[in-house]
Amino acid sequence: MSNQRAKLRVAVVGSGPAGFYTAYRILEKAPSGIVTVDMYEKLPVPYGLARFGVAPDHPEVKNCEEKFEEVAQSPYFTFIGNTMVGAQPLAVPSHSQSFQPNHVPLSILRQHYDAIVLSYGADSDKDLSSSVKGLELAGVYSARAFVGWYNGHPEFQDLDPDVMAGEEAVVVGHGNVALDVARILLTDVDALRKTDITEAAIAKLSENKVKRVRIVGRRGPTQASFTNKEVRELMTLNGVGFIPPEAEFMSPFLENGSKLGRPTKRLFQLLQRGSTASVADAIKHFSFDFLLSPTSFVPSEGSSHVARAKFDVMQLQGDILSKDTRVKSTGDFKELPCNVGFMSVGYKTHPLAGLEDVYNDGANHLNNEGGKVCAGINVKGLYVAGWIKRGPAGVIAETMYDSFETASVVLSDFEDGEIGGKSCDGWEGVKAELGDKLDWKVVSWSDWQRIDKAEKERGSKIGKEREKFTNQKDMLAVLE
Repeated sequence: MSNQRAKLRVAVVGSGPAGFYTAYRILEKAPSGIVTVDMYEKLPVPYGLARFGVAPDHPEVKNCEEKFEEVAQSPYFTFIGNTMVGAQPLAVPSHSQSFQPNHVPLSILRQHYDAIVLSYGADSDKDLSSSVKGLELAGVYSARAFVGWYNGHPEFQDLDPDVMAGEEAVVVGHGNVALDVARILLTDVDALRKTDITEAAIAKLSENKVKRVRIVGRRGPTQASFTNKEVRELMTLNGVGFIPPEAEFMSPFLENGSKLGRPTKRLFQLLQRGSTASVADAIKHFSFDFLLSPTSFVPSEGSSHVARAKFDVMQLQGDILSKDTRVKSTGDFKELPCNVGFMSVGYKTHPLAGLEDVYNDGANHLNNEGGKVCAGINVKGLYVAGWIKRGPAGVIAETMYDSFETASVVLSDFEDGEIGGKSCDGWEGVKAELGDKLDWKVVSWSDWQRIDKAEKERGSKIGKEREKFTNQKDMLAVLE
């Protein structure tokens, strides 16, 4: 690295997998002592989707946190929790408890760093209110909010999902999040007790009356986004039976089985083989319903609670085996019983204030080349990683690779002299400039370790790995 005499101050905004993998790669590849990384997180606790998005019955997916812990031990790394950069909106204000992090304007951050990597992800759902009516009805929820609720995210603890209204649930979406929701609804609550799902969620799910879950998508099985692993887990749930698609629907796909790629061929094998539990003996059931596009959730007469979900029946256009095949309406409609509904049709990213001119609304990310923000005024030193870089899709492994790419671009720009050498003072400078405007406690990594220890102690008392604090007040009370 030719620019070894210079120092590089990097701010990473967001402490999820994208932020940590970027920090890891930068610190790993740069000569020791040349680069320092300060990580800003709006919550008092780190790890983003690894903590709040991964299903509680998937603890192996959270193994990445061990690597993140290693990163945080570096003397060139600083964690700055309970501190929000820019105008990141709270996820669902109508469901959030009182939550007040410190605020640092992006303009101030830029004065004190050579490079800023934005890795704060997606903070809301796709807005379908203009095309799907009845989303405001009682009993209709965002799948993202539901996942955040049972995983203990502070912004969703007032959600109070009504899983006692009846036996029929509809989950709209054919991605892994939709299958997570279905699996939590169908799993015997006793099987979840030793996971890190919150005790409040256990109490609510103990009253769960759902016995039939329809997982509904607007396209066909070859276009679905869920993975075979998630399908297999549903198929092997104790006491849960799979109601297969009609043979007439499946036959065109099966007739072209030789043309299917290996993962898709495996999916059809899973759908044909069905569940471990027989449909006749099972106490709960689920199905994948294809080619149905939601138009409305409908209440029962005189009620504001959902009772039915209405769908436009679609048909595939062109090659039915292609992942990119589009659909069009047949003009027919179908209604399904629905006592509780979940929308899982994708997330929405947003630009921080001042970056609207480099935000691509259609692509759902900031304009960038390999992670370097481009096509805007005054974007030097700005980078992106994770969902705000490529759009909200993909698993943690994909995020790791794209974060490594961003880290390489940052270091390449430093080596070429495009960034670095400004005598930036990082967090110390930000802290000095804001002064008494930092109204709330800034959470350090050692503070997080105290919160982490307290959560594990709470969990050990009830036979689980941890019992998360679910609001900012209780997290910060540990530090008093």
